[in-house]
Amino acid sequence: MENPERRFRLRKDYEIVGYMRKVSESMVLYSKDGLWWRGYKPAYTEVDEFTGLKDRNNRHIYEWDILEFKIDPDGDYLKGVVLWEGREKVFGIKPIDGGSFIPLFINSVSMFNPRELRVFSHLWLNPDLKAQLKVKD
Repeated sequence: MENPERRFRLRKDYEIVGYMRKVSESMVLYSKDGLWWRGYKPAYTEVDEFTGLKDRNNRHIYEWDILEFKIDPDGDYLKGVVLWEGREKVFGIKPIDGGSFIPLFINSVSMFNPRELRVFSHLWLNPDLKAQLKVKD
């Protein structure tokens, strides 16, 4: 049986205020740091969904994260933004310097090795980049 748990990052505008785990429809847990979970709900205005991947530093990767990634393990690192593709209903990476959207998973198989991913910023902190990529909320 597949684990139905879903994770989210909670923000109040541009500040991360906590995390949420939906363990089931009736059980929702919250945390300030992602380590200690309880039922207290923090005040938040934005929700970012967990993609199902972690980076090389074991950090959860969420939509709107900016990261360095490699397609080819012997190639150079590229920079991209993790986005939700509404038509295909998949998370993927949009390269900053151009190029096609790359799904994170195809048929439930990860297209990236976690050692080749590193989160270093967030798109909501970079409005110029958001405009350049023509990303809408």
